[in-house]
Amino acid sequence: MLENHGLGVAMSDKHNHKGNPGCDCGAEDGAECECEDNEIEVVELEDDNGDKEEFAILDELDFEGRHFVIMAPLAEVKALHDAHSEAPEDDDQEFDLSIEIFEADDDNFTLVEDEELAKRLMERLDELSEELDDEDD
Repeated sequence: MLENHGLGVAMSDKHNHKGNPGCDCGAEDGAECECEDNEIEVVELEDDNGDKEEFAILDELDFEGRHFVIMAPLAEVKALHDAHSEAPEDDDQEFDLSIEIFEADDDNFTLVEDEELAKRLMERLDELSEELDDEDD
């Protein structure tokens, strides 16, 4: 079991709205802005051995009566963020993130090791994503 040591970090960058029509921060096309859409919630987790690692929270959901948090190592998320900031027009470039699924209980996080549960969780996230896409259309 890992314990959250609550480290809050926000990464935000100025960006150009050209090619980013979904940004709703209010700045005009072509203008730079500080957009909250780029903020990353970060937690520092400490295992039973005292080893600490920072994770970025990618998503959270309640599923089958339990609360789950989908995270990736902060260093990987920062690398992805930096690569996208340097070449935002290169959206086709693929990046691999080490996705981890944790069950959250207050400030304690337990890594989900049940592959069938993880598969059902990811399927549910895909369903939710499709529902959101349908709402946007």
